[in-house]
Amino acid sequence: MAEFVAVPAAALIPAAGLDPAFAAILTDAGLVPYHSINAARDLLRPGASAVVIGIGGLGQMAIEILRTLTGVQIVALDIKDAALNAVRDKVDHAFRSNLAGVRADVLSATGEYGADFVLDLVGNSETLALAAAVVSPYGAIRAPGLSDGVFEFETSQLATSLPWGASITRPYSGTRQDLTDLVALAQAGRISANVTRYRFDDALQAFDDLDAGKINGRAVIVMD
Repeated sequence: MAEFVAVPAAALIPAAGLDPAFAAILTDAGLVPYHSINAARDLLRPGASAVVIGIGGLGQMAIEILRTLTGVQIVALDIKDAALNAVRDKVDHAFRSNLAGVRADVLSATGEYGADFVLDLVGNSETLALAAAVVSPYGAIRAPGLSDGVFEFETSQLATSLPWGASITRPYSGTRQDLTDLVALAQAGRISANVTRYRFDDALQAFDDLDAGKINGRAVIVMD
């Protein structure tokens, strides 16, 4: 929470013209989903489908990036109606992920084939199992979520944990080039974000609101 921080110049990306509060979230809430999505672009052709699990700050950015860079059908999953309501006008389908029929809903939305790409931004055992249940054969699961989930992988002939050919990996953050490209998208006005601003003197309130689940998007503490 220091007022001034010294960093190597080589670690910085120019972001001229961007609102500093918006620029601040790109290195995390933007970069994590961008890296996962960019690495799977071969699967994200027009007509393909993508599922995003967890529509918080990262999930909302993931949807922005998918809409901007791909022509895929987007399915949003979250346990909260408020989170889903924030993106309903930007996705093709939005379902509560903690309801019994969610797997059937996603499969129906994807023509019973499953999603070509699943981005699990939660990463608990339930969401990992859900991701595996809705991914298509030869589809990809990317799970940067950090909620201590456990996924059981089977290799028998009758294995049901993953369809044939599907992959699951744990991406982390992104590359310098990813961030450069992401900032360029932001400077061109091709992505936006839901940012709640707090004055520096209200920093503790920001943490309280985050803990209480009141932040829809990303919270940024700004200096006066």
